[in-house]
Amino acid sequence: MPITRLLKTASLCTTIATAAAADYTLTLQETGMRSYYCTITVSLTNTTDAPLTEVNGHFFSFLGDEQVGRSKGASFLNLAPGDSAEAVFETPNAPCDDVTSYRFVIGACRIESSFIDKAECAGLIDPTDPISGAEGF
Repeated sequence: MPITRLLKTASLCTTIATAAAADYTLTLQETGMRSYYCTITVSLTNTTDAPLTEVNGHFFSFLGDEQVGRSKGASFLNLAPGDSAEAVFETPNAPCDDVTSYRFVIGACRIESSFIDKAECAGLIDPTDPISGAEGF
């Protein structure tokens, strides 16, 4: 294969992988406290041209490498292309002010009318700091 064709193919693969990784953006908006719950408000933005029906999940909270909490679940629902939605996740007895990062764990993911694999869905989400990643088991 000629080198120019190989470079074009590699460039196309990189472009496709980059586009897929940024289909949805997950952003921490604010933290707070309610009773003994640490709350985080998180937004999910749909940057695709297809409706996102649902992403459901919960967050693990970390202090360095140590997991220090697990939130209750919440959902982002019915995001049209270009839209954002917010959800509040509550973690009981977590050291709210000390948390250094969060990891989103997907429980369910529907694009239009079809459920997709949770790990595949996680690969479509681009988390912003201090959200360190998205996972689908």
